[in-house]
Amino acid sequence: GYEDGSFIEMDVIDRAKGVTLQGLASVLLGSLTPGGRQAIKLISEEEAGVKHGATIMVDGTKVTKGGAAFANAEMAMAGGKWDTFRMLTHPGTAIIPAALVAAELSGASGQQFLTAVAAAYEVMERMAAEFIPTVMSRGFHAGPVFGIFGAAVAAAKLGGLNAEQIHSAI
Repeated sequence: GYEDGSFIEMDVIDRAKGVTLQGLASVLLGSLTPGGRQAIKLISEEEAGVKHGATIMVDGTKVTKGGAAFANAEMAMAGGKWDTFRMLTHPGTAIIPAALVAAELSGASGQQFLTAVAAAYEVMERMAAEFIPTVMSRGFHAGPVFGIFGAAVAAAKLGGLNAEQIHSAI
């Protein structure tokens, strides 16, 4: 448990740390690829001049929240070290970049970050588990369909939203 009385099982904490490290490793690898470099260049040029935004990982350029999350997610995808859920979603490529941007801007603690990551995985994958067959049968890839919900939950949790506001974000 945590000192403030909240409780998350140690295996959940360990898993949240593991998927975060996996996501960071993929971003580092992806930053060396043509696709990763292209994402950095695109966002850095498009959003030049942002002073108080979020950071593009590895590169260090400050851009808008959305720009940083996009570039970081693109590097994570380009790195190819994705986690998977039922081999049809890659939650870390959406959740980890969104959570890192939100944590950076809110000044979140490690405990808050891990709680948000765990919540985001829980919501995204429960939604995906119910609808993957339907989504796939209609010709959609499950990762992008459900990744937005994981990213929204992570950012909402780190942004300090209450349950009703998180529901609205979803």
